[in-house]
Amino acid sequence: MRRVFRATLLTACALMSLSAAFSQEYTLKLNVKEGDTFKYRMSIEIDFGGQLVFVTTTVTNKVLKVEENGNIQMESASSELTIKFGDQEIPQPASPPTKITYKPNGSVAKVEGGDAMMQQMNASQMVYPEKPVKVGDKWSDTVKHPAGELKIDYEFVGVEKVGEVEALKIKTTARTVNGKEGESYSADGFTWIDPKTGMAVKMETRIKGMQAEGAPMPIDGTLKMELVK
Repeated sequence: MRRVFRATLLTACALMSLSAAFSQEYTLKLNVKEGDTFKYRMSIEIDFGGQLVFVTTTVTNKVLKVEENGNIQMESASSELTIKFGDQEIPQPASPPTKITYKPNGSVAKVEGGDAMMQQMNASQMVYPEKPVKVGDKWSDTVKHPAGELKIDYEFVGVEKVGEVEALKIKTTARTVNGKEGESYSADGFTWIDPKTGMAVKMETRIKGMQAEGAPMPIDGTLKMELVK
């Protein structure tokens, strides 16, 4: 009888904890200060007609200024760019940095400089809803994109530990709408967000139709990115 009671009590406690986790609300916004730096290691696996190509780089995002209206000026620069094709590794020159101004909800107010690939990635920055969210909530937004407008659907699917961060796991589905003729871009995957800063700590997504300087055709592949500092 004691064992049955103990098992019942443990089950009840587990269910209560699970219920609390699903009902907890989070207010999402960019919460950074001037000088903050976020360094990511990024890799892209590309399939060129059955031949795999691996691209790796380090992306460093530095907060340049927080404006009076709450907008955030950030510089995004890539380094250590390498392309691996078969057994051959080819180092690449660094792309010019991109300067992006974000609104507090993560939407892009302005993009200056950078190459087409970085502009597409920054255009895909997650946009947060006005209201607090809990597990199961969905929202969507439409943002500007080099290939046209990009409609992004979001779903808050759970909370997972990434390193030392209790991160919010958000499913993202992006599609171009009203795009340029012959150009389309899509992305399906997950992004893990640090609720304290509003910045990504990890991302895994399948991309299709990404424009990249020097590539003979739009890129299809798998993109992974994780915070390393």
